[in-house]
Amino acid sequence: MSGVSVRLGIPEDFEAAVAVWREADTVRRGGEPPPEHEERARGHVENPDSFLLVADDAGGIVGVACAMQGLADDGAGPPIEGLCHVGMVFVAPGRWGEGVGGMLVDATLDEARSRGYGKAQLWTHKGNSRARRLYERRGFGRSGREMKDDLGEWIVHYEREL
Repeated sequence: MSGVSVRLGIPEDFEAAVAVWREADTVRRGGEPPPEHEERARGHVENPDSFLLVADDAGGIVGVACAMQGLADDGAGPPIEGLCHVGMVFVAPGRWGEGVGGMLVDATLDEARSRGYGKAQLWTHKGNSRARRLYERRGFGRSGREMKDDLGEWIVHYEREL
C-alpha cells in the first residue's frame, strides 16, 4: 500500500470517485447498480455541503469516502447538530484487503472532528461483512436500527462518538 495517501477531494476528482463507487458496488452486488443509485452517489460527491476524501495512489483514485451533516428522519428532516453522516466509503475491488478503507474511514473521522462534529453515523448492508468489520474496528457500534433499502436489501445503522 506504499504510495497511497488520503486527501480532500476536489472537483477534478468527482468522475474518478464515482467510477470507484460504480466498480466496487458492481462487484459487491454481482451486477450493475441501478442508474438512480449512481445519481445518488454522484449527488453525494458533488454536494457542496459534503466533504469528499479520496485515496490517491500516484495520481489514480483507488478509494473514496464522502460525509455530510446528519439529518433527522433518516435524511429527510432537519440537521442534527454535531452529527456527521458518512454517506459512502468505497475502495476499488483490486485494492480490497490492503487497508485503504481503514485509511479512508480514519481520515473521514479526523476531518469530521476538525469540522466540529461530535458523533458519526452510517448505514451499511447487513450482508456486507467486510464493511461491517471495517466499521467495527474503527469504533462504530450497531445502534440496533435496521431497515430495508430501496432495493429491499437489509441495512444496519452504526454510530460512534468522535
